[in-house]
Amino acid sequence: MEEKLTLGDSVKKWGVIYGLIGLIVALLSAIFDFQSMGVAGSIISSLLNIGIAFAIYFLSTKEYRESNDGILSFGQGFKIVALVGLLGGAIRAVGFYVYIKFIDSTFMDRVLEAQIQAQENMGASYDPDAVPEFMKFFQTTEFMGIASFIGAVFGFLILGLIAVAINKRTEDY
Repeated sequence: MEEKLTLGDSVKKWGVIYGLIGLIVALLSAIFDFQSMGVAGSIISSLLNIGIAFAIYFLSTKEYRESNDGILSFGQGFKIVALVGLLGGAIRAVGFYVYIKFIDSTFMDRVLEAQIQAQENMGASYDPDAVPEFMKFFQTTEFMGIASFIGAVFGFLILGLIAVAINKRTEDY
């Protein structure tokens, strides 16, 4: 008789997988300067992240459902994708923060340079003194780490719930 998979086991397994794959994609995006490729680089990176997130959420809920007699309630599925998203997002955010803060400290300079170039292409000039103080936080490595985590939260709220809706099975089914 096959042992049932617990919610915690599923979350740990898929959360770590998601965090490590997400971190690898984020690091490759930073190393190959996808942000300097303009819109095309951003779209490629975004689509890759969306595909990975959906696949992880789908596979985690499917595995849990299959190991628990084919039953997965919407609530159980939501718990799984929420915790997988939080764990994976935390791993990715911390890893990415460490990379851009300590390993590649020029990353934020390149991002800022790309933003200035985009403003100049639209006809606006960049004046660092005109940037309000509270906006300067959005140009820091800390914000990049926080934004990575927030992206994971929005990901599980949207993509995760779609995956749960697909994999949901109840006894009435």
